[in-house]
Order: sequence, then C-alpha cells, then structure tokens
Amino acid sequence: MHSDVSLLRRLGAISYDVFLAFSLAFFIIGVILIIFFEKQAQTDILMFFIYLLTSYFYFTWSWVKGGQTLGMKAWKFNIVQNNGKNITHKQALIRFVLSIVSFSTVGLGFIYQLFSKDNLTLHDKFSNTRLIRN
Repeated sequence: MHSDVSLLRRLGAISYDVFLAFSLAFFIIGVILIIFFEKQAQTDILMFFIYLLTSYFYFTWSWVKGGQTLGMKAWKFNIVQNNGKNITHKQALIRFVLSIVSFSTVGLGFIYQLFSKDNLTLHDKFSNTRLIRN
C-alpha cells in the first residue's frame, strides 16, 4: 500500500509531537519532584525513563485510539493499517520502537521513504502501517 504523506509533512508533525511529549514528561517529572520534595529525585535515568514512557503512551494511545497524534491532526494526516483499519497495540509498539531506531540511525529509516516506491519509512513497512492525508 502507498502512503501519500511527504517526508516534510511527516517531520513537521514529529516536531510538533516531540514538543508535546517533552512538555508532558517535564510536567510529570515536576509532579514527582513535588511529591518527593527532593532535588535528588531528579536523575538522568529517571528523567529518561519518564520521557520514554510518556512518549510511548502519548504516541501509541493516540495512534490506536484516534488514528493520529495532535501533530498529525495539525498536519492533516492519520495512520492506518495497510488494510485501512485502525492500527493495533502490537503494531503501535513495533512502530514506536522502530521509529526510535529509524531516527537514531541518523534518520536512515526516514530517508528510506525518499527511495521507497510506496513512500513508506522503515517503521511503516515493518509495522504494516501507512500514513494517509485527511
């Protein structure tokens, strides 16, 4: 199946969503600091773990329940399975993990979209999902 969302549109939505996920994670970290009343509660490992969990739940819940994140909504596209149905939790997990790998390999998983005949990134391909414009 073919995706009709450009790499530029995809990156615009990702930028929007990363700011939202960071904001949500920092809010949660702030609440934890208030509860513990100690600055020592703020460690790099704790912050990374909270950001990772917050990002995971933000993205996967948005994809599974609504078919789009707030960034995707702003850029007017959504995510579906290759058969057109809503994605599953398993697909969302695969997509989330592989999108981190796609990004952390100097963006190679995203650059793949420029050479894919179906206009898919690597995490689209392996999670059997695609992005479609609204």
